[in-house]
Amino acid sequence: MKKLTILFIFLTTILNSQKLPDTSETKIVRNFFSFVPADVDRINGLSFGAWAANLKSDKDSLKVNGMNLEINPVILFIYARGAIFPLDIDNDSAFLESRKYNIADIDGLNISIPGYANLDSRINGLCITPLTTCAGEINGVSLSSITNCSYKLNGISICGIYNYSNNLKGLQISLFNNANKLRGIQLGLFNKSKKLRGFQFGLWNKNAKRSLPFINWQFRD
Repeated sequence: MKKLTILFIFLTTILNSQKLPDTSETKIVRNFFSFVPADVDRINGLSFGAWAANLKSDKDSLKVNGMNLEINPVILFIYARGAIFPLDIDNDSAFLESRKYNIADIDGLNISIPGYANLDSRINGLCITPLTTCAGEINGVSLSSITNCSYKLNGISICGIYNYSNNLKGLQISLFNNANKLRGIQLGLFNKSKKLRGFQFGLWNKNAKRSLPFINWQFRD
């Protein structure tokens, strides 16, 4: 009897010492449709709301596979205050430090009315906005009527007035194009790049090597 009691105490101690599963780590998935922001980790289908975000915690990212449709009036207040042009995100280390995780990770189609502003985001696919786009990373095509802003863009960025990317591989088309690091082509009225590997076509083109009208190029420092 004494041996059975000792064995029972031993087994109870082992079981109680086992770590219980953390229910907060359980991933919440919604298929077909979900409003955003919401307490959800992944949406397979259509997300609709003011902005795409996971409300579970500050460090939880929302993954959207399909289409993200936003109606975000905050952009109008930003424009009303005169903040038409995107913020300067030229500092690589500071930006990467702030982007340890993505608030939104969208694979597919992103449509934001009147604009999209989320530097802690990644869009893989097509992004369309009537006024402005300001995203952390875009892999695909970004279209807007006034401004495009991204830290990193692999693909094509087209807008009406001002086009900015810190690190771009692909094509920029706008009246004013500005890229800190560019591997590709700029096509516009005025083009500027600090570290260019490619061509510039426009009325005035500036890079680290020279400033020229109509056409400019740079392939090494």
